[in-house]
Amino acid sequence: MMNLKILHNKHSNYFFLLTILLCLLQFLIKIDLDQGWVWITCFFLIITIGASHGGLDNLKGKKLFNKLKLKSSFLIFYLTYSFIAILILVLWFNFGQICLWVFLILASYHFGKEDTPDNLISKNENKFFIFFKFFARGSTVIVMALFFHFEETISILQFISTESNFLGFYEMNVAGLEWQRDIRWTLYVLIFINIWGHIYLKSKKYWGSLFQDFLSIVLLNLVFEPFVAFTIYFCFLHSIRHSLLWSSKLLGKTKNSLNEFLIKSFPLTLITALLFIISVYLLYLFESFLYVHIILVTFVGLASLTFPHILLEYLLEKNEK
Repeated sequence: MMNLKILHNKHSNYFFLLTILLCLLQFLIKIDLDQGWVWITCFFLIITIGASHGGLDNLKGKKLFNKLKLKSSFLIFYLTYSFIAILILVLWFNFGQICLWVFLILASYHFGKEDTPDNLISKNENKFFIFFKFFARGSTVIVMALFFHFEETISILQFISTESNFLGFYEMNVAGLEWQRDIRWTLYVLIFINIWGHIYLKSKKYWGSLFQDFLSIVLLNLVFEPFVAFTIYFCFLHSIRHSLLWSSKLLGKTKNSLNEFLIKSFPLTLITALLFIISVYLLYLFESFLYVHIILVTFVGLASLTFPHILLEYLLEKNEK
C-alpha cells in the first residue's frame, strides 16, 4: 500500500473530480431529486459503502482487549456494542432533541478527525482546542446544508429529532425578515469557523487536499439537496478515507490490505444493512411515507452506531499512548 500522505492527497483529488462530474451531470440533465428511486439509491449507498467503514470495529475491539490484557471475546464485544446502540435508540425516542444535539456535535468532531491526516495535529496542543479544530472542520457538511437549503435541512432535523417543533422554528415567523437576518448571520459565523478550521490545519503537504475537501462539500450542497449531498460526502469521502486508514492500521500496509478489509468488514456491513432495510420496511407497512422513514432510519440508525463506534476509537487511542 502507498504512503498514507500520498493516499490522502490522491483520495481528495478523486473525490473532488467525482464532485465536479456529478455537479456537471446534474447541471446538464437536471434530475428531479425528489423521487423515490433517488432516496432508495442514497439509502442503499449509505447502508453498504457508508456503513462498511465501521465493519472492522470487531477487529478494533479485539485490539482493545489485547491492549487491556483481557481475554478476547467476540461475544462480549458484540453484546456491549449492541447494548450501547440499543440504549442510544431508547434515549433517542425519549429525549430526541438532546440526543440530536449531542449527535451533531460528536458527528462533526468525528468527521473532522477522521477526514484529517493524523500528523496535522500536535499531541502537545490543548485537548479542547484540538476538539474545536476537528469540530470546525467536520461541521462543514452540516453548516453548508443549512446555508444552502435551510428549511429542508430543518425539516430533516425535525424528522430525526422525533419532535414536531424542532427548536421552536415553526412557532416563529419563518418569512420574517428579522428572523431570517439573524439566522443568516449565525450561518456566516459558522462558515467562518469552518474556514478557520481548514486554514488552521494548513500544511504544505496537505493544503491542496484540505481545500479540495472543503470546496467539494460546498459544491455538493450548492447543487444537491441535503440528503443527496450528505450521501455523496459520507460514502465517498468520509467512509472510504476512514476505511483506507484503518485497513492500513489493522491489516498492515500490504497490497492486499484493501481486499482483506472488504472481506473482513462484509459480515458486520451485511448485518447492519439488513437491520436498516427491515426497519424501513416495517415502518413503511405501518405508515406509507417512504422518504420520512428512510430519513429516520438512516440518521437515527447511524447515530445509534456512531456512539459505540466513536467510544471504541477513543478507548483504543487512549490505551495506545
